Amino acid sequence: MSSAIRVGIIGGSGFDRSDILTNRVEHENIETPYGKPSDNLVSGTINGVQCVLCFRHGRHHSFNPSRLNYRANLWALKQLGVNVILATTAVGSISPDFIRGTLVVFDNFVDTTKFRPNTFYDHEPGHLQGVMHMSMHPPYDRELRQLLLQSCAETPDVAFKDKSTVVVIEGPQFSTYAENKVYMSWGCTTIGMTQAPETVLAKELGIPYAALGIVTDDICWKEDGIVDPNEVITIFKATFPKAMEVLRRTITKIGEKDWTEILETIRNRTEEAVMKH
Repeated sequence: MSSAIRVGIIGGSGFDRSDILTNRVEHENIETPYGKPSDNLVSGTINGVQCVLCFRHGRHHSFNPSRLNYRANLWALKQLGVNVILATTAVGSISPDFIRGTLVVFDNFVDTTKFRPNTFYDHEPGHLQGVMHMSMHPPYDRELRQLLLQSCAETPDVAFKDKSTVVVIEGPQFSTYAENKVYMSWGCTTIGMTQAPETVLAKELGIPYAALGIVTDDICWKEDGIVDPNEVITIFKATFPKAMEVLRRTITKIGEKDWTEILETIRNRTEEAVMKH
């Protein structure tokens, strides 16, 4: 088992628990150059692997997707030694093939957000300096995606999709039917509010990142489909135990893998993407 690996777990809507950890330690009042994270981070172990939980919206869903401090969340994980990240997120279906309760391992995204800082390199005092031109292909780490897919296939009673392009909207409102028709024409099959800039920022930090989506509604592609936010949370919580079992199996696989060469390659690629003057 790799002793140097530490897995960050970013939990989305409905993820309000830290009982999944043993040897649990609460990290209070974390400060980063980019402000405070959404909530205290909690570290511990899962199946013997060092892990850190980050509550994306806060434990009481205090922050809507546009008001999240994504940079502080990612930086705080890095400060605590995280070098691999798995995320969960609620998404809607904009395809008749994606029914609610299905797990999704994303392979791409389209970002339509407008108001979110999407780089650590913004020339502000105390922030990272220079300009980073990071290739976003592929947006999700291939090694982690494969481990998630293997775990989905091994977990009983789990319906999953092995790929999806998720369109990321600004929110907090749900999209209109006209917008959904456009997104469908782009080839998107799911819709969410948090995969950008989270995925981008993880890549800037050189941290492999993959996400497991939980389809919480499958009506927004229909002309008369009206999404109920309370039902979204209900479906997420009902499906989350299966998602957590997939994460447990994936974390075990991560701990059994030697990441030395992979992380070194990513680190070099990240450094080469920064232009300094």
